[in-house]
Amino acid sequence: MSGRRSWDNEAYAKKAKERAEMGDDYDTQDSKSTQTKATRKEEFTKADDGALGPMGSERAFLKAREERVDLESKVGKTQVINQSELERGAGAGYFCETCNCLLKDSISYLDHINGKKHLRALGFSMRVERAGVDKVKDKLESLKRKISEAKDKPKVSAIEDYDTRMAVQRTEEEALKKKRKEEKRARKQEREINEMEGVDPEIAEMMGFSGFGSSKK
Repeated sequence: MSGRRSWDNEAYAKKAKERAEMGDDYDTQDSKSTQTKATRKEEFTKADDGALGPMGSERAFLKAREERVDLESKVGKTQVINQSELERGAGAGYFCETCNCLLKDSISYLDHINGKKHLRALGFSMRVERAGVDKVKDKLESLKRKISEAKDKPKVSAIEDYDTRMAVQRTEEEALKKKRKEEKRARKQEREINEMEGVDPEIAEMMGFSGFGSSKK
């Protein structure tokens, strides 16, 4: 496994062309696109307009999430918080864009997104719709399809996934150490060359610096 980073040249060329054509409007569009992706999480998705709800309520029935809440993607990673994120209250932890609040750990985050305040802000009530026979049948068929699709996919054990992530991390750390070592060696050589300017070549050779040459012309 290589630790070198690969680049999608076609994707970057396309972005460069769009930037050249759109000018200042490109940054605005890119910012809006980033915000849309950030709010695409299911726990931030509002109830559909006109969705069925309890009698006498303007809010929709509570429904189960179809996707798993992501709590592990940032584990073991370094996150850079910029000034704009600090100004809107984001920081180290789990940020709820719906309620504009920061939760320090995963347990607090889960309690919040499953809580009454958050769900009401999304337009949901705390009541679920009573399922009829047809809906139960549809749900069972959907579960059967998911199980069938899961069997066709190659399974990766938790140990294999952990080993892969650790190998990538070790490769990145080794590459960083090598880069720092080379930079340190280059600074040392530059410092020695500067110190030896104007010194007699014979004396420099006796001191072990003959490879650097002399500044005399």
